[in-house]
Amino acid sequence: MDEIKEKKNGHGGRRAGAGRPKTVDARNRIGLFVPDDVMEILSKQPNRSAYIVKAIREYDRKQRTHTILGIEISYTKGK
Repeated sequence: MDEIKEKKNGHGGRRAGAGRPKTVDARNRIGLFVPDDVMEILSKQPNRSAYIVKAIREYDRKQRTHTILGIEISYTKGK
């Protein structure tokens, strides 16, 4: 039987170093529906994304912080 050799032209397939490089500070995109009053607040911000990220991080930090006998205890490091 004759073996058919595939012509390899170097295109396609997995190769070392191929593809888009991963970024160190990767970002993800989400869609979000917000009420009119929240949209008014966001419309006044020069950078909506930065405002939302900062608000979420602050909210999360507060959720992870508990006060016991007047002493604030945080279970993880906040940003």
